[in-house]
Amino acid sequence: MSGSTTLVAQGATDRVAEAAAEGMAEAGLHARAQAAFARYAALCDKAEAFAQAGDLDSAASFAAIAAQSAVRPHAGFYLATRLERLLVEIGRTALGPGRYRRPPPGSGRIEKVLHVGTTVGPVGGLRNLLRHWIAVDSGRRHSLALTQHSGPVIDSLARAVSDSGGSIYKLNRMPGGFIAWARELRRIAEGYDAVVLHLYSQDPTGVIAFADPLARPPVILDNHGDHLMWLGASVSDVVLNLRDAAQDLTIARRGVAPERNVMVPTIVSPTERTRSRAQAKAELGLDPNSVFLFSAARPMNYRTVDGVSFADTHVELLRRHPEAVFWVLGAGEPEDWRAASAAVGGRLRGLAESPQPQVYFEAADIYVDSYPFVSSTSLMEAAGYGAPLVSRFYGPKAAEIFAINHPGLKGSVLNASSEAEYLEFLETLISDPDRRERLGEQGRRIVREVHCAPGWMTFLERAYALAEQIDPVDPKAMLAKAELEAFSYGEPDRRLYEVFGLDDEPMAFIKPYVRTLPLAERVRLWSELKSKGAFSSLSEAVRHLAPEWLIQVLKDRRLGSLGG
Repeated sequence: MSGSTTLVAQGATDRVAEAAAEGMAEAGLHARAQAAFARYAALCDKAEAFAQAGDLDSAASFAAIAAQSAVRPHAGFYLATRLERLLVEIGRTALGPGRYRRPPPGSGRIEKVLHVGTTVGPVGGLRNLLRHWIAVDSGRRHSLALTQHSGPVIDSLARAVSDSGGSIYKLNRMPGGFIAWARELRRIAEGYDAVVLHLYSQDPTGVIAFADPLARPPVILDNHGDHLMWLGASVSDVVLNLRDAAQDLTIARRGVAPERNVMVPTIVSPTERTRSRAQAKAELGLDPNSVFLFSAARPMNYRTVDGVSFADTHVELLRRHPEAVFWVLGAGEPEDWRAASAAVGGRLRGLAESPQPQVYFEAADIYVDSYPFVSSTSLMEAAGYGAPLVSRFYGPKAAEIFAINHPGLKGSVLNASSEAEYLEFLETLISDPDRRERLGEQGRRIVREVHCAPGWMTFLERAYALAEQIDPVDPKAMLAKAELEAFSYGEPDRRLYEVFGLDDEPMAFIKPYVRTLPLAERVRLWSELKSKGAFSSLSEAVRHLAPEWLIQVLKDRRLGSLGG
């Protein structure tokens, strides 16, 4: 056999081996995804068994655990029919009839709004959304109820609520668990004209609290976790979608009627430069003649896919352009980025998250979206400073929940559908400052018109008007028509596994819920987790044995004594 023939044969053998390895990996991923669905189903069984035995508090907690198991990792569905049916029954049974009687549709204007969240961190999109919404919607009074928040609420958000004339309620300071918190939430909501749910996907409090459609104000759900399974479809009169793909998924996979969906873009505050691009570069220690590429998101947004890291993709581009520097804020310093960074002399860097990222945005010549998971809020912020925007999505239309299709970004982002096109976009922008300037100004104008006040208020007023006028959703009727959960390995389900991976360790998502259980079941589950080594120290074990409400009350007192 000649040398060339040998090489051809060897190449074919290698390709067969690679294909076999990929097939085995795919089969393994599929099997693990199915196992995640089976684990969810088993937890549903357990929650339903508690309900049948009359232990509704344990049933609610295990419903939350089941929901958590379907969010991380994704369990192949978007509407948790079994859980929502169970939670509606818990709400109807445990809370009983309420005093509030909802006025007829269209009989009054929404003046007082109760926002309901699980928790709000010091950084992140939800904090910004709430702060901007409340500030811009200044003709209404806004309050905030938090179901599982720990510590104080960040000052800027607390001031926005106070300035509007509203109050902040921390429900998990009340003795009990999810049912007690839901009862208090329903009582608080009686004093408001509308409720907006910003809850985490797995939080059952909203479904329990608002299970009776006549004993609550209109409920609007903020679909901020639009790529995930979430609870609340059965109690939401209106679903507020931030983009086209989210609305499509809400209708097709969550069972929400088309007429109950409305589009309201993400709100951002108009950006105002505090320094020129040159000044910002100088502050960061960058060469004034460099072309600064910048990206900012959470570490998970830059997950390595099929052995190719986010950094690897840009090595050859940066080699061709020694004037280019690329920093990624929020990625940290991933181990598998080191070789790529070294290959371009450190001009490609991952940085830790910063609560003050403005100087980076002001310095950026080009803003590069995160991958494989996009970050629309970062794109909008970068657009506000006039940076041209580049994003990429290589999947089919059915998976467009992973792409940029937001109202104010569709016309202002260079959206690549292949890696070659993506690198071509970047190459052109690095080489052509006039094109950078032109595209940056176009994006700045469109984002300001759609995602900032006063234009944004037009979308919000439509959502309020729909919530006032539409008949309340009947949870039982809606869920009676819904199909039971079934495992799907199509799109976009399969892509969720690729982007976020699969966590096979159940103890990590069970632990936070131990403290929400009534005493007997809390001790039983705590003992089981302790025997499996779930707690890293004695102090952690002791903290998980105490009830959640007591832990939070003691923490508040300690922070109060310290002036925190």
